[in-house]
Amino acid sequence: RHGVHYYPIVSSARAFRALWKRAYHRFSEYLGAVVYEDPWRAGGHNGLSNAEDPNAPQDPYPRVKALRETMREAGLGEVPIVVAGGVWWLREWQDWIDNPELGPIAFQFGTRPLLTKESPIPKAWKERLLKLKPGDVLLHRFSPTGFYSSAVKTRFLKRLVARSERQIAYSTTAAGEHRTLLTDGSKRRFFVTEADAARARTWMGEGFEIAMKTPNNTLVFVTPQEAETIRRDQRECMGCLSMCQFSGWVEDPSRASPRKADPRSFCIQKTLQDIAHGGSVEDNLAFAGHNAYRFAEDPFYSNGFIPTVRQLFERIMSGD
Repeated sequence: RHGVHYYPIVSSARAFRALWKRAYHRFSEYLGAVVYEDPWRAGGHNGLSNAEDPNAPQDPYPRVKALRETMREAGLGEVPIVVAGGVWWLREWQDWIDNPELGPIAFQFGTRPLLTKESPIPKAWKERLLKLKPGDVLLHRFSPTGFYSSAVKTRFLKRLVARSERQIAYSTTAAGEHRTLLTDGSKRRFFVTEADAARARTWMGEGFEIAMKTPNNTLVFVTPQEAETIRRDQRECMGCLSMCQFSGWVEDPSRASPRKADPRSFCIQKTLQDIAHGGSVEDNLAFAGHNAYRFAEDPFYSNGFIPTVRQLFERIMSGD
């Protein structure tokens, strides 16, 4: 109605094909471009599917080529594809530019603009980016959205990893291999395997005394302080997502089945607000692409140099 162009973000030709058939074909004249977000390299949330291995990154070229072929079948051969995720130096993508197989191509930068003078992220966050090393960004699935996402391995993220590792399956009655009774000091009774009972008692002895149920019929073990924080954050859910795996909130119960709250996740609104307003970088979620370690290796950022947006743009257009 308003003649505004739209720019869908997809991570595969299959995803675009589904969206095109569902709705986009009705508004083809307003399709400004299609953003291909590399699900293994881009920062933030991404479109990695359940059929794809998060630990086995795929070459983006065949995936973008397949996307272009799908778009050509729909008569969209001249609509640009914007490549996002893993882009640092344009000279590394020279064979993609003016490539007849790929057609019109553009590139999107998400991580590099974080480290500019105009960037609104706090100084401590910028300083952290300058010190990252290879492997310091983790692709994980703790987000309450249910999607995979990539973020810096801060203390916050490491705690979530450790929490999920302190996890065992349980039954409410003795059945199968779950015949060893386990309690956490409350009136609740769990039946687990003998080996898991031994692991759980070790965790409890280390201070992770509270067993919290997950929607997958497992228990995760946390400290009393962590349990209190998790429950408070779940109670104070403000409904920022249409479906939240952390709190169990569902905007429209008639369209989606409510889930049990999941203590393996976190309140994303709380942590993003906190880090954006000067909260501890180590104790919050800090999204970044997997190339963020290159801040420490790129001579452009030597001696902690932070460019203006103009300087960054000029540098990018030079090929670096």
